[in-house]
Order: sequence, then C-alpha cells, then structure tokens
Amino acid sequence: MSNQTIFEGITRDGGKWEVRSYRPEDRERVRWICSETGFIGNPQEAVFIGRDEFADLWSSYWTDYEPESAFVATVEGRVEGYMLGCLDTRRQEKIWNKMILPRVVRRLIRPAWWRHSINRRFIRAMVRSRLRHEFSAPLNDIIAAYPAHLHTNIGDPAMRGLGLGGHMTRALFDYLRQKGVRGVHLGTTSHNRQAVPFYEHVGFKVIHKSLFTAYDQAITDPPLYLLYMGKQL
Repeated sequence: MSNQTIFEGITRDGGKWEVRSYRPEDRERVRWICSETGFIGNPQEAVFIGRDEFADLWSSYWTDYEPESAFVATVEGRVEGYMLGCLDTRRQEKIWNKMILPRVVRRLIRPAWWRHSINRRFIRAMVRSRLRHEFSAPLNDIIAAYPAHLHTNIGDPAMRGLGLGGHMTRALFDYLRQKGVRGVHLGTTSHNRQAVPFYEHVGFKVIHKSLFTAYDQAITDPPLYLLYMGKQL
C-alpha cells in the first residue's frame, strides 16, 4: 500500500494533485507542516520554540510507529498536506508516553530551551490550565466510542480550500472501515475556524467542549475552547 495513489485530479490552476499513502521520504515535509500549522493553523512559534521537539510530539508516533495509517496530499509532486491516522488510540497513548514523551522532555529541560521567554510562558500557562482542570475531557468514554483518531493539516494557506482535505479524509475513512473500526475522533479548538466547519461538513460532531486558557497570551479574542469531535463509521 505504501506507493498507492488513492485519488488524483487537477487544481484550478492546472496543477496535478494526488492523495496517496504516506512514504518514509515524506517524513521531513510532514514534520515541517506539523510545525508550520501547530498553533491554530499557524506556526507553532506563537506559543512554543523548538520545531524538532514539537514535531516529535505531534507527528513522530504516526510517521514512525503507524505509518500504514497515514496519507499525504501532493500538488505537482510536493507534499502539501497530511492525514495522520491511528486505529487504536490506547496503543498510541502507550507508545507516546513510553517512547516519545520522555525523549522530548529530556531535551526540554536543557537550559537552551528555557532561555526562550515564550517557552517559559507556555509551561506556566499549561500548569495553570492543569490546576484549573481544563484537561478533564472524558477521554476513556471518547476512546471507547471512537477508538481511532486523526490529525490533519495543510501547510500552505494557498493550498487550503482546494479539496485536498476532503480527499484525504475519504481515504482515511475508507481505510478505517476496511479495518473494521467503528468510530474516529479528533481534538481541535474553537479558534480553528477553518477546520471546525470542515470537520462538521465531513460528518464530525462536537462530543466535548471545555474552556482552555493556556493560549490566552497568544490570542486576541478569548475565550477559547478545547473541542473533541467524533464520527461513527
């Protein structure tokens, strides 16, 4: 499946687009897109300095431990977006907690990372949010009903709205159904104003909503809410 083209067509500008299975050579481009869109569709540096660490946290499980569930969208051969899927969120959590998080934390405790005021602000804000119980989503219930999950982004804003996201979503849904998965969920925020309507359009519904203040220092129009969305397959 690693070389399989699933959907293809022509963009409005006449360029050839393709949705296909992820390949190992896509990894660096996926990591770049992950960081370039890491803060509500914008570069992650608004809240977190350290692209390697950020990409390790939010893409390396999917590219390194479950690449068979990942898809990319290309335009003229260049990867412009990704759809990182996961069949079993509980398995992902175990690997992430054991293999990925400790490795990243070891790098984050180095003085060079803490020299950035943005990073110090980020840690303080995340601790404050945890003390306020802002991470209290009923994840066990969500995973029980929607065991799979997805993480998707398109890097270049000019490539958004071309239908690439819809075709990547169709590719993942077909794959999950073939694997006998009955439900899929995702996490996002109320300020991801392009993504939320898209998710609703492809059948996701909000299944949990909670106030989240850790990003207040980086947004101009709080309040912001964490959203978990789910879809039955």
